[in-house]
Amino acid sequence: MMRTKTGFLLAGLLACAAAAAMPADAPADARAERLADALVKMLPMGKIFADAAAANPKWPLQEKPEAVSAEQLACVRGELSVDGYRRARLEEARQYAAANPSRMDQDLALLDGGAARLFGTMVQAGADEASTGKKAVPEEILASATSEEVLSFVTFISDPAYAGLRKLSGYGDAFDVTRSAHENEKAGEQLGASLAVQLMIKAMGTCKVPPSAYM
Repeated sequence: MMRTKTGFLLAGLLACAAAAAMPADAPADARAERLADALVKMLPMGKIFADAAAANPKWPLQEKPEAVSAEQLACVRGELSVDGYRRARLEEARQYAAANPSRMDQDLALLDGGAARLFGTMVQAGADEASTGKKAVPEEILASATSEEVLSFVTFISDPAYAGLRKLSGYGDAFDVTRSAHENEKAGEQLGASLAVQLMIKAMGTCKVPPSAYM
């Protein structure tokens, strides 16, 4: 999914994040909306699920289509759609914003500074590789970024101050700039598969689909 290089870990780069922060008097929900948009951008699972749904009208219950009703299938697909995924991210963003109001400006600045775009581009490239066979080259994505975006990207991965934001994003501490590119790539693949399964199981629960229909 992605690769990082230890050469990015320069002492001065982890001190600040680029991009302007939203004014302090901006409505709290406006910040939550911005945060949700950034979370969706950096981990575009809704788009990935939508592509899978477009390719198969029975997805994600194509193995046992007789085990669910048309209404249940529609519900699951709705939960895993672009809009459904964004709704879930917005709820999480609102909860995070309510619990961490003093962090919102710096968190949004970091994500808007390049971390969200670079992560999202890498994730989508990995998904496209699986469907088209076109090799994803994370180094090329990073090479085309600005220094400010690289700073944002590395700070998100490395800075302990953003541990809560990493957890919220879904990435957690899966990546480490001190590990090899291969190790980070494997970690990304495992994380992506795990998150997809978690989101699907959550959708099944919301739509009251029994485990016997998908296990």
